Amino acid sequence: MLIRKLDPATFFNAYNVDLQLLYPWEGVAEPPFGAAWAVLRPGEATKPHAHQEFETFFVFRGRGRMSIGGEETEIEAGNVTFHRPFDNHTLTNIGDENLLFLTVWWEDKERWIAPKDAAPGLTRPVRTLVTAAPPTPNGDLHIGHLSGPYLSADFHARYLRQRGVDAHFICGSDDNSIFTKTKGQEVGMGPQEAADHFGELCRDTLQKAGIALADFPRPNASPFHVPAVQEFFRRLYDGGHFELTERSLPHDPVTGEYLFESGLKGQCPHCGSIVVGFTCEDCGRVNDGWNLIAPVSLVSGQPPVWKPMRRLEFPLGKWAGALREYYRRVAMAPHVRALVEGLLADGLPNVAVTHRTDWGIEVPVPGWEDQRLYVWLEMAPRYFAYARHVNEVSGAPGEGPERFWRSDDAEVVQFFGFDNSFYYAALLPALFLAYDAEIRLPKAFVTNEFYYLDGQKFSTSRNHRILGRELAGKAPRDAVRWYLAMTCPEREETNFTLEGFHRAIRQELLGTWQAWLHELADRLATRWENKVPSTGDWTEDHRRFYHRLRDLSAEAAAAYEAAGFSPQAATRALASLVREARRFGQGEKHWQGVATRTEENRTGIALEVLAIKVLGQIAAPILPEMAERLWRTLGYPAGPGLGSWEETLEWVPAGTIVQGLDGELVPGLGTYLESVAG
Repeated sequence: MLIRKLDPATFFNAYNVDLQLLYPWEGVAEPPFGAAWAVLRPGEATKPHAHQEFETFFVFRGRGRMSIGGEETEIEAGNVTFHRPFDNHTLTNIGDENLLFLTVWWEDKERWIAPKDAAPGLTRPVRTLVTAAPPTPNGDLHIGHLSGPYLSADFHARYLRQRGVDAHFICGSDDNSIFTKTKGQEVGMGPQEAADHFGELCRDTLQKAGIALADFPRPNASPFHVPAVQEFFRRLYDGGHFELTERSLPHDPVTGEYLFESGLKGQCPHCGSIVVGFTCEDCGRVNDGWNLIAPVSLVSGQPPVWKPMRRLEFPLGKWAGALREYYRRVAMAPHVRALVEGLLADGLPNVAVTHRTDWGIEVPVPGWEDQRLYVWLEMAPRYFAYARHVNEVSGAPGEGPERFWRSDDAEVVQFFGFDNSFYYAALLPALFLAYDAEIRLPKAFVTNEFYYLDGQKFSTSRNHRILGRELAGKAPRDAVRWYLAMTCPEREETNFTLEGFHRAIRQELLGTWQAWLHELADRLATRWENKVPSTGDWTEDHRRFYHRLRDLSAEAAAAYEAAGFSPQAATRALASLVREARRFGQGEKHWQGVATRTEENRTGIALEVLAIKVLGQIAAPILPEMAERLWRTLGYPAGPGLGSWEETLEWVPAGTIVQGLDGELVPGLGTYLESVAG
């Protein structure tokens, strides 16, 4: 008889729990499952984790709180839990003794590998608020800005609408930033004048890039923004969520001006990089001015002097537990997750919510007349004001932010650059929870890294930039959107060159995409009088190609979903579809002269026409004008619309007359390439 006892000497720690593996066991056949004794100490919690195996816990002693897929329940001795593959789960010991349980896990690939044609996100919200970090109106938007949150949020919102979701992309300008005032001083404008001037430039550039915004609210002109910010601050102030502190803070030695954000430069206290303001673009950590290394005033160019000043601060560390719970269910990129886990491990800082300045929204309590609300405190209720703006333009006037922020059938998805991750992933969720513990926090954070131009960072001072309006004003904007999607810095820094842009659109959009459509147009005209034939006999090639269309549609859908958002992957799916369709068509054209193979020829042509429809569907979020044109050539009255994604693989009706397929895929592309070649 073989007996294995519970032996503390053989335990090791994994997932923050002490484990003793029962297998492998010398002299015993290897079972088709894994098993281990597990001990979780009082007050401890297992690391939130998800894996491909099925798993069951058998609880023998103690009490705990089990969270599986966002649902929580208390468990005790005698309870058994079951976890499906990729269910994110954690167990917390809420008793006074060790929690002892047996864990058993096993893999069943046929059960956890989803079919390739399974539509992602089967349970969808009725409506979604899609937001992007508001541009600071201290200059116009260059293509580095566009390649980040603005085009990405537009892609996602357009895709959601194709899936039948009432999705609204809204983004305003960050007028009350101190950087706006500083830029105004440089160009001889007052802060509001600068905000108005550059804010309108940003709005116009977004429009020129084909970004479909529900609205572009200007904070100080909005009927909702300032009241929402002051009410938000007042509730947190009255609730005791702020601390009054007095710190020795940097001031300019010449003017005596308090220095913060655009007034101060130094080395990041966390990584040593040069930083202007409170946010390090390299490591994502923040400083508070007083802890910069070797600070220099950007007002006088001299080291600052230190003077005591009182402020109101938000103690972010008090919300560490709530944030840790939130991070278990919100989707975010690994870079952001590494940042927030590092913040939690090191201890979350206090964040000042008031600063001594004459620009910004007034502090709505007596005694703070010399200070203004920090723009990042203003950022949280900004999104409640956004919801009101969307309600106004979408036919739901009078409804409050609850329509998106408290409703069970609504979601919020936020897009921003990695350098803003501290605020969006840590500060804003904590502020939201302090304001309303029942609020529905954003479902996903979608971030981007830096986009370079010719290997260097974009720089307005060095005139090393290409404005979005300049490129979109010369080149067809669908071509611009496509190339920025293909090269966007979604997980790592990427680079833009004009030469690369011209080469890609010449080789891909003209040399491959348009060439395939012209070849198909010729076969339709020669053999079928431009009419779509009905399907006939199927070959194995036909079946393989149809399944590839299905698979590529699913790949594109996965790339547009917030959890795995990847414009690069979406453009790869588009390129694969065109290449494989052209290859398929080159083989199928040989049936044209074989009278006994008319039925196979019909099926091949119908499949290629279906490929055009699928291309239009999955390209529409990125290339909306091209998609519209493709669908119109197939006889549809408009391009892919609300809820159209679910009908992607339905045949183009037999007998449909195909017109215009031999024209320009992207109107004006050839003329643009000729102009730059000359």
